[in-house]
Amino acid sequence: MMTQLKMKHACILFGGLHLTMIPFSAAYAKPWLDAGDMQLRHQLQILVDADLLDAPLTTWPLSSRDIYERLKQVDEGVVLSPAVRDSLASIKRRLAKEDYNSNFKVSGELLTKKLLIRDFSGDGREGSLLSYDGEWGSPIVDIRLKGTLTDAKSHYRLDESYLAGSIGNWKVTFGNQSRWWGPGWDGSLILSNNARPIPALSIENVSSEAFENKYLSWLGPNKLHFFVGKLESNRAQPDAKLIGTRFTFRPVDSLEIGLHRVTQWGGGDQSESVSSLFKTLLGLREDNGDQLGTVYGNHIAGGDFRWKLPIGLDNQSYALYGQYIGEDRVDGSLALGDSTFLLGASVSGYSYRYNGSWRAYIEAVDTSAAFYKGRKRNNIIYNHGRYRDGYRYLDVSMGHAIDSDSKMVSLGAMLTQKNGNFWRAWIKRAKLNEDGEGLNPIAPKGGAWSTLGVSLDKKINPVTTIKLGVQIISDKPVGGKRDNDFAISIGFSRNF
Repeated sequence: MMTQLKMKHACILFGGLHLTMIPFSAAYAKPWLDAGDMQLRHQLQILVDADLLDAPLTTWPLSSRDIYERLKQVDEGVVLSPAVRDSLASIKRRLAKEDYNSNFKVSGELLTKKLLIRDFSGDGREGSLLSYDGEWGSPIVDIRLKGTLTDAKSHYRLDESYLAGSIGNWKVTFGNQSRWWGPGWDGSLILSNNARPIPALSIENVSSEAFENKYLSWLGPNKLHFFVGKLESNRAQPDAKLIGTRFTFRPVDSLEIGLHRVTQWGGGDQSESVSSLFKTLLGLREDNGDQLGTVYGNHIAGGDFRWKLPIGLDNQSYALYGQYIGEDRVDGSLALGDSTFLLGASVSGYSYRYNGSWRAYIEAVDTSAAFYKGRKRNNIIYNHGRYRDGYRYLDVSMGHAIDSDSKMVSLGAMLTQKNGNFWRAWIKRAKLNEDGEGLNPIAPKGGAWSTLGVSLDKKINPVTTIKLGVQIISDKPVGGKRDNDFAISIGFSRNF
């Protein structure tokens, strides 16, 4: 009996040592950190603002190996502020949990009302869902299979499933991955997880190390992401292709810049020849006999920034961020007159009273084109004469959730406590489809929408989390009666 007990204790000790070593075995960690994790994003941003992590954070999904390799260089003897210390410890635990040897997950969620407008969290698309998430990986090949049952029209989904392979410093991935491009918390003008992910083939550099070339080294840490995907068959131009490119870089520690372009091409009666593809990528115009017509394809391009301000008080960090996109015009340019902006500001710090780090932000966006009188503003952003379904997938905007010709102002706050609990609160107010015309599926005739809510992700134990949320939602379509709803959500997740 004593021998058996000793063997049992030895096995437990060996297993504990194995789990302790997981964070230092990044080769077998899943390749991507998914878009949608508000708590993880908040904590990573704290490390970046503290100059402890020098990596771009505005292109999701993130490379987990890149984060791991950079955090491995942190001097463990350095004195850290409570917010930075707790965030670093939490992320290391998260990287350990992402190891394939222990990454099997079941999750579910129930909502009394689906959300009209979603944010980085991606919550609220379905009224109910149940997911299985299993992964296997090696230094060369990674496989993820996530199956989800929902109450939506397509009951079973494989969203977030993929097959990935490594080629040197490059990761090639085929699957349905959600993407979020930009510094905003409540929306991205160019690409967000508001719509479901499309099937796509992508390539991205794993490490964001700066170029060694003396002419390019000034760019600092950088990421290049390129993908080609296919939209649905049931649209004006069936099976149109979506081609996206984003380059982010950090020329100085306090500034991150992103440049991006997304193009709809081919599908339906549109040419898919090699010549057409090159003309589309170059933004050339079609030759209609004696005159040049519209550009090939449908293009949206622009840039964004996040700047940590050189001020601080009591370990607080302040930042400004913004995003710009321009629609293509007849002359092939992405002119300022057919563009729109998102602007925001944030502050983060540490609360000794609540034993955790916090963040608050304000964000404003307008998806009508131009900002001056005397020019047509409506029915431009996310819409197109030839690609008549516009910049949408399954009738849902792939950019900002408020869709075209709308305005929104939002305030948000979050608190992540040392015990792992994560609190969020928000208030949002939007005016949708202001002219009541054109294509905007969430408000065909226009209207007003607002919400006030709070949520809690509570750790029951190291592998189990429950999520509770309540919010008041007010929706008033043009010419209709105001509808006030009290919405409740409850969810869970468990790792095995």
